[in-house]
Amino acid sequence: MSKRYTLYRRRAGGLKDRLIQRARGVSLEREDLWALRDISLQVAHGETLGIVGPNGGGKSTLLQIIAGILQPDTGAVRVLGRVTSLLELGAGFSPDLSGRDNIYLNASLHGMSRADVVPRFDAIVSFAELERFIDMPVRNYSSGMYMRLGFAVAVHLDPEIVLVDEAFAVGDEAFQRKCLRKLKEFQDRGLTIVVVSHDLLLVERMTTRACLIWGGRLAAVGAPADVIGRYHQLAAEHGGAAGEVRWGNRDIVIDRVRTCDNEGRPTSVFRTGEPMSVEMRYSAARRVETPVFGLGVWHESGTHLTGPNTRMNAYPIAAVEGEGLIGFRVPSLPLLPGRYYLSVSAYDRDLSTPFDHRERVVSFTVLEGGTGERFGYFTLGGAWSAGPAPAEPFNPS
Repeated sequence: MSKRYTLYRRRAGGLKDRLIQRARGVSLEREDLWALRDISLQVAHGETLGIVGPNGGGKSTLLQIIAGILQPDTGAVRVLGRVTSLLELGAGFSPDLSGRDNIYLNASLHGMSRADVVPRFDAIVSFAELERFIDMPVRNYSSGMYMRLGFAVAVHLDPEIVLVDEAFAVGDEAFQRKCLRKLKEFQDRGLTIVVVSHDLLLVERMTTRACLIWGGRLAAVGAPADVIGRYHQLAAEHGGAAGEVRWGNRDIVIDRVRTCDNEGRPTSVFRTGEPMSVEMRYSAARRVETPVFGLGVWHESGTHLTGPNTRMNAYPIAAVEGEGLIGFRVPSLPLLPGRYYLSVSAYDRDLSTPFDHRERVVSFTVLEGGTGERFGYFTLGGAWSAGPAPAEPFNPS
């Protein structure tokens, strides 16, 4: 299946403008933009599929085609089941009508009669948390109230297939948790769910399979952790670790930084528990006494996780001159799934004079490595135990 849009380099205008331009011999320059190209994909009954990719990659277009809002230019989409779309929440609401009237109106757009809505009405209002405001015109609703009502109507229509496009940002944190619980309820009932989200942790945690849309094409399909890893890999190849900041007097220059696997092969994708090495290639135009090399690890959220250096790790370097290589090896990577950034540096002995400090110079991705842990930044690597309670009272001291 493919979907194409036409871009005009000169504004086409209305029919009158087109006729005038044609009479004047002015041609409209046009260009075909393929939002999706040769997408072949099957979603099984009861499956939860996550769709990931960068902005403008075609994810939302794909969801709109599945929903029947758009039609493909080539190929076809076959949907077996009643669809509820959480795409444009509140689409079809009339601002002059009350929340009560809009529930019936919105449900009718999904093919439900008033009689079908009546037994669901109280549950919809309660889910949206709008009991006090349900008879108020929705033009007076805040954007959060508006979206909550749209979400509540959509999830109470007894769907068989649920399409979700970044609908988890509705309301506050408590309401978002409620939305996720409702989606989990759908999963337990065996509904088919297709989710588009930039929240990669949510995709990995909630979906049974994932696909990556990159540049309008299907770049990867498979286990969520593997697809997310491929996404990070492509992002690193095309954008690197954007946002690097660098300072120092350049008496020592760190020319290249890379992460390597246990065999010394460069890679930017690891699994929790695997070995990882960091290599820093440097050059010094003159002899520099007792330098200190260090690195910092940052989570993509901006949290600084650790910052070892050769001084604190009791690895003194007498002097450097010319070119050389500094390595740091982690025998068992404790980081949990996510994207991380490395900063590297070379300072003088007292850590007061920076020779070369490079913030966020490279990124790397960590995938699930068998621990089963999903929350936080690192694993403790501990082990659980259980047994009978001790005979004597437990004394905390």
